[in-house]
Amino acid sequence: MKLSSIILLVMLALFVTSLFASDLILKDRYNKIDKSDVYWNYEKILEKPFKHIKLTGGNLTNIVFEQNKNCSVRVADFWGGFKKSNIKASVDHDTLFIELPNNYTDLIEKSWMKSKVLVRIAAPELLSVEGFDTNFEIQKFQQKSLDINLSGKSRLEVESNNHTFDTLNIVQKDSSSVVFEMNPDIKESPDMQARLVNAKLQGVSALDIGHMKLNSSKLNIGDSAAVILSGKSIGKNK
Repeated sequence: MKLSSIILLVMLALFVTSLFASDLILKDRYNKIDKSDVYWNYEKILEKPFKHIKLTGGNLTNIVFEQNKNCSVRVADFWGGFKKSNIKASVDHDTLFIELPNNYTDLIEKSWMKSKVLVRIAAPELLSVEGFDTNFEIQKFQQKSLDINLSGKSRLEVESNNHTFDTLNIVQKDSSSVVFEMNPDIKESPDMQARLVNAKLQGVSALDIGHMKLNSSKLNIGDSAAVILSGKSIGKNK
């Protein structure tokens, strides 16, 4: 047999072997996945307890928080451009610190990132959120109180499972936006009620609590800031 033929046969054998080995590795990885975990296609990068969140960056994509009995920070496996070094996550005392870069130059990737949830956070309890240049959504929120401090070019949406809140303390600056809504999966009235809302808005920030009836409020609104209120709340603040 010619040397060239032997080389081709060896290369073909190596190729078939590598495919078979890759298939085994993928099958082994798939079999180890917890199929009961709805977010199995997200990689856990942190599992430490926390009650407060401080976010820096991430307004090019979507970051979602859900209450869960276990604390975790996950990053989407399907994010091809993801590198662990690009996302910094740590816990100091009871505060989770997360930093995401906002300096992506690939226009195609930036467009793709806007339509995806690339970071998921979970904890049993969330007492406060502080964000700068971030895009954050709290889903299925079950608590009665929350402190919010938002600045830079930021957006926060709170989807509540509760119709009633106790106290909401909200501070907004720059071009930040905060929206409160009922969880759309709950087939009941979208109206909410809050015992007290303390809000201080500066810059061109906006607060949407139009679905919320306020029993009492302390609103400090800058000249260029805006608040959307329900008709009942406006009547109480005349």
